[in-house]
Amino acid sequence: MSELVQDQAARVAPPLLQAAEPVLGLPHAQSASIQAGAWFAGLSAPLHEAILGLARVRQAQAGACIARRGDAAVSWVGVAGGALRLGTALRDGREFTLEFIGPGQWFGDIALIDERPLDVDLIAQVPSTLLVLSKADLLRLLGSSDELNAALLRLNCQRLRHMLRRFEELQMMGLAQRLARQLQRLWRQFGRPQAPGARIALELSQGDLAAMVGGSRQRVNRALRQMHAEGIVQLGQPQLWVLSEDRLADVAEGRRVLTEPAAASARAAQRETIPA
Repeated sequence: MSELVQDQAARVAPPLLQAAEPVLGLPHAQSASIQAGAWFAGLSAPLHEAILGLARVRQAQAGACIARRGDAAVSWVGVAGGALRLGTALRDGREFTLEFIGPGQWFGDIALIDERPLDVDLIAQVPSTLLVLSKADLLRLLGSSDELNAALLRLNCQRLRHMLRRFEELQMMGLAQRLARQLQRLWRQFGRPQAPGARIALELSQGDLAAMVGGSRQRVNRALRQMHAEGIVQLGQPQLWVLSEDRLADVAEGRRVLTEPAAASARAAQRETIPA
């Protein structure tokens, strides 16, 4: 992440805005968001102060390229506001979305520690406020803080467990159930109370959802329309609302089964491929 790779970003996406500024300038709401993140909140007050004292604030436009797959990692990035998309470009030019990270979450520590290139593109999905620590600062902290070493180990254990759950979902569950679980995760990360329910405050395409649940856009569209018809979600452009958390949970846990018409399911299975 070459000082957040503005040279590469200029070729493919709007660049990051503004020079770094002290973290003390972070608005109260965004400061609260980063410190309320489940992982960060578990750190001691002195470690909080050490990390935030080294961090710099950067603003990223929607679509800004923070880093590209194959780049050397040079920064540890925390999201104070907005959302970053982890993904990669496929050979046919499509963007393949793996995950979104939101306020309170951090990215880049693995590549900084193992000194291997980044495995994904990191793109601002919406206008975002980031906290950035240099590689040198993170490594100095790791060299002086047993607490941070243990905390990052726990964080990466959580990430591994999350990946294993996602793999299990792909292998063991139908598309509607996988989609319901992904919507639950997005609702927990980005949900905002707003009539007529809880709005997922993230601009999502059906292609994004399809990539995250390992299905085709057509099948995801049908599943979303079924959920809409049953009063579980309300479709919007480009956002959606969760109308009933309980009914969504029923689908996610397999207590409520949404079935595709047999003919449509068979046609989809014949043509559907999951990008490698």
